[in-house]
Amino acid sequence: RFVSTYVLDLLSERDMYAVLDSAERALDPERGLLLLAGITWGWRDSARTALTTLLWEAVYRVRPQTVGGCRPQRLRPYLEAKGWRVVRSQRTLPAGFPWMVSEVIAARPPLPR
Repeated sequence: RFVSTYVLDLLSERDMYAVLDSAERALDPERGLLLLAGITWGWRDSARTALTTLLWEAVYRVRPQTVGGCRPQRLRPYLEAKGWRVVRSQRTLPAGFPWMVSEVIAARPPLPR
């Protein structure tokens, strides 16, 4: 297994793809499992989560250090662009942070060509 929780949202797209490439090399295409969790867009969950996400993104663009350098993102498109096979995807609003949505994904590496 390759586990990354709340890390990819700190990286540039280039570095994020580099991590996914490393995970692909480390995992068996049939049995390997990539487990990801990260902050995602809350626009469809509630007005409060949509507003929080918009504010977070705005602050990130102006002063990324204020939000710890992390930003909301949708992980699934990054995986699909590289051929990863999503096994399960779930959005969650943690009890302690009902205003911030997380995306949790389990995926298998791309099959060899």
